[in-house]
Amino acid sequence: MSSNRRNLLQPRREFLKQAAAAGVVAGAGLSRAWSASPNERIGVACVGLGGMGSGHLRWLSAQPWARVAGLADVDAGHLEGGRLIAPDAAAEKDFREIVGRDDVDVVFVATPDHWHALATVAAAEHGKHIYCEKPLANSVGEGRAIVDAVNKAGVVLQTGSHERSNPGASVAKRLYEEGRLGEVREVEIHLPNSDDHLQQVENFTSPPPDTDPPSELDWDFWLGHTPKAAYNEKRCHFWWRFHSNYGGGEITDRGAHVIDLAHMILGLDDSGPIRVSASGSPPKGDFFDAFITFDFEMEYPGGLRMVGGNTGPRGLKLKGTDGELFIAVHGCELTATPQSILDGVELPQVDAYDVHRNDFFQAVRTGGRPVAHAEAGHRTATACHLNNVAMRVGRAFDWDPSTERSGDPEVNDRLMPTMREPWTL
Repeated sequence: MSSNRRNLLQPRREFLKQAAAAGVVAGAGLSRAWSASPNERIGVACVGLGGMGSGHLRWLSAQPWARVAGLADVDAGHLEGGRLIAPDAAAEKDFREIVGRDDVDVVFVATPDHWHALATVAAAEHGKHIYCEKPLANSVGEGRAIVDAVNKAGVVLQTGSHERSNPGASVAKRLYEEGRLGEVREVEIHLPNSDDHLQQVENFTSPPPDTDPPSELDWDFWLGHTPKAAYNEKRCHFWWRFHSNYGGGEITDRGAHVIDLAHMILGLDDSGPIRVSASGSPPKGDFFDAFITFDFEMEYPGGLRMVGGNTGPRGLKLKGTDGELFIAVHGCELTATPQSILDGVELPQVDAYDVHRNDFFQAVRTGGRPVAHAEAGHRTATACHLNNVAMRVGRAFDWDPSTERSGDPEVNDRLMPTMREPWTL
């Protein structure tokens, strides 16, 4: 940081004094606001420069109020691609060299899921505001660690659940709250598994042989806290999400969008299921281990049932005593029975990614709460992970959303991974 550039992040001690004078604290939902002058640009770092990460980087580099200050990726090819977009940014393989920089105020985390918690917690501990892709974490315990770190630091976190920022999502929430559906006692979650890549995973019986990793990839760093494993092209970029050490399969990939919308619309962002039951069949062969074919049922406080499976189209259906409302993913197009539920409803066309990222930066500037705040992202990811846990243990179990524990010891043993040294939360 240049000598004449002041620290743009308000010191936490000063912030807490102001919050105490106002009768509020960061842990109660208030985050530290952007304290720079309106003319100063926000310094942003991007950790993870694959598909989603490079998309965020392109968007950020086009914003006149943002300055891309740092890039991090363990794949030198990805890093070089990032340099082409942001040639003036510091570029490092190790995200820890980036998130602690004085000229970085905001960190975008778009790594594979198993890196979300470590990168996000590190950014929070350095006082950075964070936009982290969904699912927020790859386990229940890692998600809670993220929330605790964000609350302790008093920073803003937006989960990348951008479907929340489609107009159809907010309209669906309004229709529900207005009572147009009557009493909603059941939600259907539709996660069809007919996509070509899902069927490839489901029927993957002949994996390619393990090989040496490409020269541009630091494979051991990519593995991070997970157990040592041989490099395989079907274990790495994109396909990692179907290995449970790195991702949670379709339930956390797009289930984290559909279940997330149910939580948002029904006001469940600070809660969770009280009983979970799920069954599924693992993919053929002995390579991928994420469930592609599954059924699940979750009971929430008050008797609400959330049932899901592989029927289509992708989205969720709210089933009320006075009608039904279907919210499609992606895009949040609405259909209803009876159609009169949608009388007077018009949905403008927007870029949900653009709206979602701007919502995050508005919260950074004002100290407000973004639409997909840390607790909401954690609760959605938890519901997804619990379905996967139920399939792993092969039985239903009770869950306490306040303590985030089950009476089933095997369930509790699966809430947090054992991390390979030197990585730890």
